[in-house]
Amino acid sequence: MKNLVLGALLAAVVSSAACTTADTSAVVTAHWSFSTFANRMGPATDPCPVVGGVNYDTATVYVRPWDPFVGDFTGPAVASDLFSCADKVGTTAPLDGIFQVWVQIEDHNGANVYARSEAVVVDTADGDASITLPTLFKDAGYFDMSWDLVRQGSSTRLRCADVGLTSASRISTTAVANSDHAMFVDKFSCDDGYGVTSELPVGLYLVTVTVSATEGNDIGASGPLPDKEIKAPNGLTSLGHVKITFQ
Repeated sequence: MKNLVLGALLAAVVSSAACTTADTSAVVTAHWSFSTFANRMGPATDPCPVVGGVNYDTATVYVRPWDPFVGDFTGPAVASDLFSCADKVGTTAPLDGIFQVWVQIEDHNGANVYARSEAVVVDTADGDASITLPTLFKDAGYFDMSWDLVRQGSSTRLRCADVGLTSASRISTTAVANSDHAMFVDKFSCDDGYGVTSELPVGLYLVTVTVSATEGNDIGASGPLPDKEIKAPNGLTSLGHVKITFQ
């Protein structure tokens, strides 16, 4: 590990993200891996990438303070440290708050970026965490989004519980490929406020976001989101802040 912790900057970010005055600092140990779409059901054992003569041998673990209710970031992303990509594991400096955590794969000098992983939300109030970041796919990508629940004709954002939704309720994305009409569905907990789909093949998609009170009982939906593109390697395409409208 290259000991390049950005101590002063990181301290400023985590201090502003702390939920209370109590010290709930903890470290996050992040694990990363590589694979291909064809091998998505098998173990993710691909080596770190070398592309066009560029050796992507460095992994930078990033953290960014996150507010799950607002569904948005509350501060800038900070590179907590640099690690050897081949180690496939790295531990942050102490953090305090709720964060999205991800890894970015770069060359040794940071001049070229290969890809970044999906983020995982970590609350340091739960103590030290060991997380396995979603696999970086060399030939596939993802959609991510945050969402609002609103009644038709209103702009007031509602909590899931405000409209009688329970732990059985789900937010779902349905992505239909323009090329062959293949359909990919992902489900998320309503209270998360943010989600990332499973890996999808490169191409254009028509995406719809729905809210279900129970399995098969949709009570609201977004408008259609056409021609949303998945890119590789491990491309992350944001669907933005989606408004899900219901009666």
